[in-house]
Amino acid sequence: MKPVLTIIALILCVNFITIKAEAQHAGIFIHALYAAPLDSRTSDFYNEGGGAEAGILGGTGSRRFGGSIGYSKFLADSRNVFGDKNYIPVKINFRQYLPLKLIFLQADAGLGFVSFQHSDDKQTPFAYDFQAGVKFTAFEAAIGWDNFHAKEEAGWSSWFTVKAGINLGF
Repeated sequence: MKPVLTIIALILCVNFITIKAEAQHAGIFIHALYAAPLDSRTSDFYNEGGGAEAGILGGTGSRRFGGSIGYSKFLADSRNVFGDKNYIPVKINFRQYLPLKLIFLQADAGLGFVSFQHSDDKQTPFAYDFQAGVKFTAFEAAIGWDNFHAKEEAGWSSWFTVKAGINLGF
């Protein structure tokens, strides 16, 4: 647990330095998410998942940098001996708003802390995602492609995600 807190503290410190240096635009976001497996290896083990994420973004113009932390639970298929999968991603974020700042593209990368319902095995794989979304006042929604390396599926675990929530600027 101590490495997780260290990573979170480091991400927050970097973000606050960025926000202080470029204080023109900053915001905190909170999203609920739904995930569906994209590849056959993942869908052989898991049906779907859900969770939430929160983070902070700051920057100038149409570019934002930040960090986020989330929690997702992926529901196991009846053939899966590992049981449900818990996934805690800690990522750095880059967001680019397109003209009018209504549509955005975002890329995230970091570590995913993975544990299982019926196993003591814990993993910390590299994780990344790409998403496209819309932001209208404080509401935003996005669709994306989330990936992390998973030993039990013998490769990458890929998910289609739908996220919706709020982004409060300050």
